This record gives sequence, C-alpha cells and structure tokens, in this order.
Amino acid sequence: MSMATLWALLLYACATAAFPDVQLPLASTWTHGSTSTKRIAVVGTGSGGLAVLKALVELPMEMRQGWEIVAFEKREDVGGVWLPDWDVSPTRRPQSPLYPTLRTNAPHPSMTIPWYPFPPDTPLLARHQDVLQYHRNIVSDFGLAPYIKFQHSVESASWTGNAWNLTVLNVAHNSTEFFEFDHLIAAPGFNAYPRVPHLEGQEAWLEADSSRSIIHCMWYRDPTAFKGKNVAVLGGGPSGWDMVRKIEPYANAMYWSRDNKTEAPAAPPFPSIPGVPDVKHVASLHANGSVLLTDGNWLENVDTFILATGYEMRIPFLTAGGVLDEVKDPQPADRLTTNLRYIHPLYEQTLSLDPSYPLGALYFGGVLTYNPTGSTNAAQGLFIAYTIAQPELLKSRDELYALLKRREAFIRAEGFEPSRLGPKYGHGYGPFTGHLGNGSYEQLIVDYLVERSDGKLAGYPGFPPNGQNYTEGWRLWTMKRGMDIVFGFHDGIAREGADAWDRRWTKGLNSEADYVHAMHEFIDWLAEQKKNDTTRAFVDNPTDSGALWWL
Repeated sequence: MSMATLWALLLYACATAAFPDVQLPLASTWTHGSTSTKRIAVVGTGSGGLAVLKALVELPMEMRQGWEIVAFEKREDVGGVWLPDWDVSPTRRPQSPLYPTLRTNAPHPSMTIPWYPFPPDTPLLARHQDVLQYHRNIVSDFGLAPYIKFQHSVESASWTGNAWNLTVLNVAHNSTEFFEFDHLIAAPGFNAYPRVPHLEGQEAWLEADSSRSIIHCMWYRDPTAFKGKNVAVLGGGPSGWDMVRKIEPYANAMYWSRDNKTEAPAAPPFPSIPGVPDVKHVASLHANGSVLLTDGNWLENVDTFILATGYEMRIPFLTAGGVLDEVKDPQPADRLTTNLRYIHPLYEQTLSLDPSYPLGALYFGGVLTYNPTGSTNAAQGLFIAYTIAQPELLKSRDELYALLKRREAFIRAEGFEPSRLGPKYGHGYGPFTGHLGNGSYEQLIVDYLVERSDGKLAGYPGFPPNGQNYTEGWRLWTMKRGMDIVFGFHDGIAREGADAWDRRWTKGLNSEADYVHAMHEFIDWLAEQKKNDTTRAFVDNPTDSGALWWL
C-alpha cells in the first residue's frame, strides 16, 4: 500500500468519525500535483498562530511532503494574550493585559475551533486559566509541539533574494539566528501595543500632584490598588466596562467617560453600572484638579485616569524589515501599511496584496476583532494552508484587490470608514459582512476554497462534507444572543457569586450539544427574569448590529 493510499484511508476514517452519517470521498480522488519543498514560518502561537499551524500540519502528507514548517514564539508557552504576565512595572510594557479575575466576554462555545470543544464543566464564561489550557490542549492533541520554537522572538523580516529573511533572537541564549522561508504568516496578536491618547493639559495636571496618575488598562491587575481613589475610566468597550465594574466597589468616586456613537458606532452599548455616572469625553485637564468634558460639564477631584482605549495594530518585525510601513491616512493603494488601526491592502484580512513579493508569500492570522476567534482563525488557517499547497486556488492579485475595494465600498455605504473602523467584519449579520448575501465570514472563506477547487476540498481536514455548512447554525445564533448571555451571566455572578453561578449553569455539561442547550435555556430563563425584575442593568436588543466585542 502506498503512503498516499494509507493517508487517504486515515483521512477517511477521521472524517467519518467526525461526520458518521455522511459518506466522504477518499483524499486520493484529487491529484495534488508536485510535492516541491516549501519553507513556511508562522510568527506567534496565540489563537491565530495555532489555527494556522494546525491547518498546515493537518494537510494531507502528499500535499506537504518535504515542507519545513516552523512556528516562532517569543514567550515560554502558547496562548498569546491568554498567557499571563504578572510582573507588572510602570517602566515595562506587559506581555499580556490579562488580569487575575478575567473571564471571556463571550460564551466559550462560540470561541472554539470547529469540532473541538472545551472540556466538560468549563464555566460558560470561561476563566482565563480555562482558555490557556484550551490552547495547550490544541498543541498536545494535534501534535503541534515539534513545530514550535519557544523563546524565539522574530526581530525583523524582509523579502530579499526571492525569500523571507528572518532575524530571530533566541531569548534563552541571548543569541541571534537567521532563517530563510518561502512563506510567512504573521500572527503576533494585537493586544500588545496600547493606544494611549494624549489628554490636553495632562503634563501640568500630573505635575501639580504626585498622587495623580494616568494608566492604560494593560497595566491593570488588582482593583484594590484604587481603594479610596477618584477614578475616571475612558473608553466604552469591554475593557472599560470590566474596569468600571471591578474598581467601583473600592473607589471613592467613579466615572465612566464614553461615547458609543464615536467610539464604536456599530457595536452594542454596554450597560451602565448603577451608581457610576456616564460622562462625555475629556476635553482638558487642569492643574487645580478640574476636568473639562466635551459637553461643557466639569468633573472635580479626579486623581486617576484609566485608559481603556484599545490597542494599535503594529507588527514591529515587519516594519523593521521594510515590509509594513506605519503611515497616516490616506494609506497608499498597493503598499502594505498600517495606520495603527487598519492594515491595507489585505484580502479578507488574511492575504497581503502588496506587489513587492509574490502573491501568497505573506499572510496574516488573527487580525479580525469582531468575529468568533476559534472558527474565524480556523477558516483563515484553511485558506492559508490550502492556498500555499495549491496556489491555483488564488484568484489574480487584481481580482482579489477588486474584492477588497468592494468590501470597503460596502462598509462606506453603511456609513463607516474602513481605515478608521479597522478589521471589524461581524458575523453575517449587520453592516460588516461586505458581501451580497447572508453568511458568516468563516463560511464565505471556506466556500471560496471549495468553489475554487470545484468541490474537491469538501471533506478534507477542516472542511465539512458537501452539503454541510462550515458555520453551524448554533454558532450564528450564539453570535446574535451572545451579549445577552454575557450581560446576564455577569449580573448573576454579581448577585450570587461566581462559584455558585457557574455550578448552577454549567455543572454536568459534557458535550458541545449540552452547552448549546444550556445557552438556550439561559436565554429563556433570562427573558422571564427581565419581565419580572426591572432593576437589572440590561440593554434591550444588545446585538441588533450583529457585532460582538472581543478582548
């Protein structure tokens, strides 16, 4: 029996185990062409990087025979933002913004890669420890560890001599190493470089009183550090909401400065916190302690500002190699740039369309911010892996650029500027789909690959069989009702305590189907509670836009 036939039989067995009621074709029914050696580098092993690495490793051996696949991870473990950094110092940027009480701001079933759920009894709003372990489980269960170089920080990447030339710092040995690759996938994560707006008058305000401070929420770890303080949190997204909720019990006074119309015009508003005034943006700070707001009102005696103002889209190793320029708007048409909110030009936020190197030489993973991380990253991983293996799956650069312009035009027609909005595409509902027709971003990516292969990819690793959607219906439902679940769960945790609430709703849940059923039950229960208790701080129809905030 040939190796190709053996692989086909193994593939068939695995696929039929995942989809027992469906008859799948053997992998050998498609001729894959040459098996030329390719050298592929993945930078980062958070959610995006692991999804790409998994897709590459799961390619049929006849597609990737002779390939060299390396994933560089600058830290000591996988997990990206979910790998904590507790050694926080004002003079050092933390390697993660994670804080001890952090939970997911989405039900964990919506965060999984397809057909690989969290372990039984995981709280529906998973703790950060649960999410980190999920990433570790991916590595062990899918055999990814041999491909990862830990404590290897990519310092520079440049396209020279028809190859990517990488300069890599071996952190453990404090030595520099050099590598060449044919394909580069940048998946470094985008919660590393805090966006720190300058507040007019902040220098004089800080100098007037040494007890005053301005910090970005990336440095937040412990709410008791703000005991007795007069705190203003700037930013209306999930981090701002969490900061306000956690610090309010300890602060002497608390304000929440936000404006959803300008900060997140298409996102569901987070509910107000009882006892915490919502105020407008800060116009200026004054040495006497007064704070002028943009609506003309004043705050007095604020001594601490927490900036929950998001993160900049920087990839320093690409910038150092002259591949990604940091520019102000407008961004050039055909040069890869970032305005620190939006990387352009990328097809589906995944494939670089810069003509300075061959199409398919540079990809990105984990860029999208409104989409469910697991299924989105997995779909991007499939796109990357299979277009590297079969370059003919890619349309021409001009065709892909035209599709990018079409998406941007769609977003502008909805009243948003792509370069300001950034990579927020939504999940098939609301303004960010950028496509005619209805369907999730992930489904569209997978459909593209299946259609370009004339249906031959259906049933391959990571692909559902013909006739079955990649994005299951329950995922779409969860995206529409996810924020109801998030707000309701946090309300319950605040009232009954985390342990009691978790036991009430997740004890004894074993399978993905169990969790889906529990989410439906929770929504039904929540609807009854809202009828009978008007004191709960819920938002009516919080997900009308279809957008779901993520960390």
